[in-house]
Amino acid sequence: MKVRSALEISERLASWRMLDDASDVLVRCLDDHPFHPKLLQSLGRIRLKQGRPDEAAPLLEQALAHHRLMQGERVG
Repeated sequence: MKVRSALEISERLASWRMLDDASDVLVRCLDDHPFHPKLLQSLGRIRLKQGRPDEAAPLLEQALAHHRLMQGERVG
């Protein structure tokens, strides 16, 4: 699945409070794109909504780290 599609589908599912399904979409896409910042960030936010902050924190930290890395590659 393409990243953009996964993000759109998971966002819609989350808006319908289908958090487990939204999470599944992102996890499957992360199998193909394991370091994609937006996927990591979205999954982290869903984990927070699911009441799972211990799982959310490392995902959000990874998202930030990979975002910074990508920004550095573009500038450098």
